[in-house]
Amino acid sequence: MRPRRRMSRWGDDRGGVAVMAAVFGALICIAAALAVDVGSMVLKGREVQGAADLSALAAAQTLSQPLARTEAAVADTARANLADLASVRLQLGGYTPDRRLKPAARFTPGAARPNAARVVLSAPAPLYFGRWIMGRDSVTVSKSATAALPGGQPSAMFSIGSRLASLDGGLANALLSGLLGSHVSLTVMDYRALADARVNLLQFSDALAAELGVAAGDYDALLAHEAQTGQVLKALEAVAGSGAQSALGKLTRLPTSATVKLDELIGVEADAREGLRRGLNAEVSAMDLLMATLQTANQERQLALDVGARTGLADLDVMLAIGERPNRAPWLTVTSTGEPIIRTVQTRLYLKATALDKVPLVGLLAQVKVPILVEAASAEARLKAVQCQGEPRVLIEARPGVARVRLGEIDGKRLRDFKSELKVSPARLVSLLLITIEGSADIQVADMEWSELRFTGAEIGSAQPKSVKAKGFANGLLTTLLRDTKLTALGIPLHLVTQLLTAVLTPLGPVLDGVVQPLLELLGVRLGEADVWVHGVRCPNQGGVPQLVG
Repeated sequence: MRPRRRMSRWGDDRGGVAVMAAVFGALICIAAALAVDVGSMVLKGREVQGAADLSALAAAQTLSQPLARTEAAVADTARANLADLASVRLQLGGYTPDRRLKPAARFTPGAARPNAARVVLSAPAPLYFGRWIMGRDSVTVSKSATAALPGGQPSAMFSIGSRLASLDGGLANALLSGLLGSHVSLTVMDYRALADARVNLLQFSDALAAELGVAAGDYDALLAHEAQTGQVLKALEAVAGSGAQSALGKLTRLPTSATVKLDELIGVEADAREGLRRGLNAEVSAMDLLMATLQTANQERQLALDVGARTGLADLDVMLAIGERPNRAPWLTVTSTGEPIIRTVQTRLYLKATALDKVPLVGLLAQVKVPILVEAASAEARLKAVQCQGEPRVLIEARPGVARVRLGEIDGKRLRDFKSELKVSPARLVSLLLITIEGSADIQVADMEWSELRFTGAEIGSAQPKSVKAKGFANGLLTTLLRDTKLTALGIPLHLVTQLLTAVLTPLGPVLDGVVQPLLELLGVRLGEADVWVHGVRCPNQGGVPQLVG
């Protein structure tokens, strides 16, 4: 009986080992089968990735050509390198090589001027053993690749409004003194240095963020801040270059108290957050940025300017009111396409001039007093296209603001009320005993349509400006206004008196034009027209070799 029990135990042990060996053998076979299938998918993934890389590079090489040509290049390259291609998908967009951005955020699909292409390819990977488990012969493997042209997107530097040739130290100092609330004494050379200096808005924003203690690169947080004009001037001084730093240093040392809402200086469309960095990577004149800052800080403020000494008039009172831009738009807006729009400011200028010349036949009993209201709405300019094939060309769209000039008297307290139209009554030009001579005139120019301005490489190199003019615009608007003034005395036209008064008013026009035009130009405003410069164009893609960027 005992031997039988021993043999039974040995038989039971042998049976357990056999079962375990069978289980482990099955697992080893399954693992080997899975390894074969996984290896198949890995090898296929490498093949698909190689084809995607080549297809992305082919797409990037044809970005300047029509979309159909780019799509054909991608499809041909993919089929040539992947015999069993299942699908191909192409996306064009903008690539920003910024290490502070996550790799996935550096590519933005749908840019207006794409500098990168993303290709997604898919192909089947065969299953050898997994087909019995999954019930199919293959699985789809998808891979993507992004290729970009070096140097980012083509860009152009442009400005609107300010004319370098008309810089006037006396007028500019009077204007800046009023805007800053401190006495400013810069030379014409200082102003030319400011006008010539180019400022990168991205660098300016980073410098301003450091000045305000905002985290670098957090532009949403930066634009939500308010800043003292002194802080803005210090940031501008830090990035303006050596030529303009001397002039800006004189301004930063002045006491200032005004504040700037940064989102009223630089704004972003709701769907443009991802393109904010690209939109800010543009250059403007330091003078334009300085004036835009001071105008924004002094919005809806009324300034009294002393410019009578330079005019030759016995008395010239100038009141300036700065209003908001259209629809409360900022000076510079980054659009959803990443392209900036630059706007000038709404302006009202009210002049009261007293002529030294007495009215003939009246002698010393009366002087001519001429009140004139000048209203100029905002002008705009935007970058539409940059052509980098062959000679660089830039297309700018611009439209002048509405301009109106009237001879008459107003309520000075309502000058800065831009929400309603000012009531202008006929002006009392001369009051003598029982005789009152009144005058009125009204000139309007308006054209709110966008006009295209094309700049060639030669025009860009020579800094040649181009202008758009509103319909009905005439040079020497105040001269024209005074020439067309309707005069009455006691409500009855008195031809002799009015003819004599006209002889006094006519020479006054060029004098006032010589004050008003340069003063408005310093604000970036022209009456019935807009001047646009393209200061430079960057075509980083010319001769560039596309690179894979992940």
